[in-house]
Amino acid sequence: MKIDFSRGAWDTDDMTYAYSYRFEETPVFIQCDDCVQNQRNSEARYGFDNISLMSRKAYAPGARISTRCSFEGDGAPLIVIADKMFLDPRGVVRYGEYMEVVLYQNGVNVWRMWMKDGKVTWKKLMSVEFTVTHGDIHQLTTEITGDRLNIEADGRKMSVLIDPMYHSFHLGINACEGINRFYDIVIEGETVQTV
Repeated sequence: MKIDFSRGAWDTDDMTYAYSYRFEETPVFIQCDDCVQNQRNSEARYGFDNISLMSRKAYAPGARISTRCSFEGDGAPLIVIADKMFLDPRGVVRYGEYMEVVLYQNGVNVWRMWMKDGKVTWKKLMSVEFTVTHGDIHQLTTEITGDRLNIEADGRKMSVLIDPMYHSFHLGINACEGINRFYDIVIEGETVQTV
């Protein structure tokens, strides 16, 4: 699947808006000429809309996701790997256990999130520091194998062991904290189910 986020070039046939339980709000992306982006929102938890677009299909280990993205200031465009997705009582698509591969001004972080006592909690699995310039378009890629994430950010390669790895997962992008822009997304791999 390849989606170009330019105006008029995509729809939500293959992707769906989905949200972590960390956030009550359910905003959607603003469409720009060559990308989609989130926006400042004084009513949102961190002052910015937190938005995810996730694959409707679940993928098996061996899948790969790539996006071209940019950010301003404290923005943190990221790749989401969600164990399962489901509808909450309001009819909103949610994911509860997931991982984030985060690109930000100081490099790449990998986080694992899960539900505990009805709340999202997290643990940092990896941090690799290097300068990432805001305003530039960056390439972020993650391959999900049977036991690790192989990550490439602007040509820098890194890897982190994941134990246990999900048997299948939904893949997507997320705009976190500051202003984030996504220009495209490519997902390759074997699909195992559709939601």
